[in-house]
Amino acid sequence: MKNIKIVSLLLLLAVILSACSAQPTTPSSLLNSTAPEFQLDNTSGGQTKLSDYQGTPVLLFFHMAVG
Repeated sequence: MKNIKIVSLLLLLAVILSACSAQPTTPSSLLNSTAPEFQLDNTSGGQTKLSDYQGTPVLLFFHMAVG
């Protein structure tokens, strides 16, 4: 019985370690590509275009507000 517990724990540890190991990544075809032009409503009631921020890194955060 004790051997079964030890083997089970070792097997679990092996699975966890293999899941945490570094995986080789493949480069995405979208990486370092230009985003298409778009515009969105802003909180001031106007429009904001992506081209307004040309040359500046942009992070888009979409929040699903209720209401």
